[in-house]
Amino acid sequence: MRNDKNALSDYLRSLYNVHPLPLEEEEELARRIQAGDDVALEKLITHNLRFVVSVIKDTPAWHHGSVPMEDLLAMGNEALLKAGKRWVPKNGARFATYAKNFILKDVRRGIDNYGNIIRIPVNVAEEIRRMKYNERILTQRLGREPKTKELADAMEIHESRINKLRGYIMREPVSLDAYNQEKFQEDSDE
Repeated sequence: MRNDKNALSDYLRSLYNVHPLPLEEEEELARRIQAGDDVALEKLITHNLRFVVSVIKDTPAWHHGSVPMEDLLAMGNEALLKAGKRWVPKNGARFATYAKNFILKDVRRGIDNYGNIIRIPVNVAEEIRRMKYNERILTQRLGREPKTKELADAMEIHESRINKLRGYIMREPVSLDAYNQEKFQEDSDE
């Protein structure tokens, strides 16, 4: 465990001196990448690895500690690579702007897949995130917690779906031992 922390610290320290590239250089690298230049892809990715760290730290879900930072960095770096292969500069947009959605999507998906004891399907996890977002917006607008109907109307879904999503959030894992003890108690009471 100590070596893992040292390795992570060393990795993060190594990124400290790597700075983002100027826009003109990013655009030149993008042209070379489109032509199949792997060295250009490596340079673009290397100069944006620090950005992956900042995106992960800004993602609220990583604070739960359910997925190790090393795994999140690996997912974010893979997403950065995927974005680097697809990026075509338009209207002076920076590569980091384009890559951010790739990184967020992959990190959130990783947290959804590996961060919980009980795996919730990714589409349901995204729907829960959307519900929580709408709930926050309505709470601010109304000055109170929204009713189920108000939330359902805002999301354009049925109230029963809201209740089902809330049920997924409220569900706590239960130990098999606790279940067996409860079952034993029921049997002995009869």
